[in-house]
This record gives sequence, structure tokens and C-alpha cells, in this order.
Amino acid sequence: MGIFGNISSRNNSEQLNTIIGDGSELDGELTVAGSIRIDGKLSGKLSASGHITIGAKGVVISPSIHCISAHIAGEVRGDIIAPERVHLTNTAIVNGNITTQIFVIEQGARFNGTSEMKEENF
Repeated sequence: MGIFGNISSRNNSEQLNTIIGDGSELDGELTVAGSIRIDGKLSGKLSASGHITIGAKGVVISPSIHCISAHIAGEVRGDIIAPERVHLTNTAIVNGNITTQIFVIEQGARFNGTSEMKEENF
């Protein structure tokens, strides 16, 4: 099995389609069909039809982040809208509002904003 697992057996929203690596910077609006991992810096609106992972060195500065679910280990400055789930690891720093169905905050994570827990399919 490769580094990203068996991608061919996953649906499009679970595929890791895009990686912004450590040391890379992107300014502007980014729309991803599938999932994205960010270990560099992204400034601008971010939308993914799948999952967003922000690594421990990743930084996202965005007025709004839209995705199915998010796993945050790095820094986010902006609002996150993820209908399924948002998970903040112990290294996460989030300054913004979060709207989701399931919200997990590990001890040590820093979250400054409001959260809204909505029912399924919002």
C-alpha cells in the first residue's frame, strides 16, 4: 500500500488530491475536488469537497474554510464550516468560529471563537 493508502477504493471526497508542503506558500482562493493536506502556508479562501488536514507546521489564514471534515494540528485564522467533524489536536491554534456536527478538542489545543453544533446534513 502506498503512502496515501488505497486511494482507488475511496470515494472522491476521501482522496488526498492536493498537498501544500512545508516551506510552500500560496496566496489566493483554492478549491479542491477531494481532500487536501497543508503543511505550508495558505492565505485566502479555502474550499474542499472532502477532508482538510492542517499539519503541525501548517498555517491557514482565510475568511472561510469549507470542507466535509477537518483535522487541525497547526494554526487557523478564520471560520471553519465542516458538516461532519472538526478535530483540534493538542498543537492546534484556531482563531475563528467553527460550525460542525462533531467537535473534538484535545487538551492543549487553543480555540478562540464560538462553536455551533448542528444536526446532520446542514
